[in-house]
Amino acid sequence: MFKSILSFFKKSDTKSPQTVRKATTPKSKPRVASTRIGELGEYKINIQLDQLPKDCKSLSDLLLPNPKSRTGYAQIDHVVISPYCLFVIETKNYNGEIKGGRTDQQWSVGNRYKMIIR
Repeated sequence: MFKSILSFFKKSDTKSPQTVRKATTPKSKPRVASTRIGELGEYKINIQLDQLPKDCKSLSDLLLPNPKSRTGYAQIDHVVISPYCLFVIETKNYNGEIKGGRTDQQWSVGNRYKMIIR
C-alpha cells in the first residue's frame, strides 16, 4: 500500500500560486483578496515542505470526491507522508498568537479567528 501512495510522487510540473487560479464569484471582491492571501500562505508552506528529509514526501492542493459538498469535492491543502505517520495540513494565513490547550475544543488566533479542533 505504501508503494501505491508513493506513486503519487512521480515528477510533474508544479505551478506557483501566481499561475494557479481558484474559482471565485465575480461579485465578491473581498473573497478574491482573501483567496490570494490564502494562496500566499500555501506557497510559503510549500517552500518549507521542500526542505523535509528525503524519506518524507508531500502532496499539495488535493481534490478528493465528496458527494456532500456543493462542488462534489473536498480540498486538502497539504499531505505529508513519513515513515512514521501521515500529516494532513490545512493552511491559514493568519497573523497573531495561537491560543488553546490540548483539551480545548476551540482555539483562537489573535483573539479574532476561532478554530475548531477535532
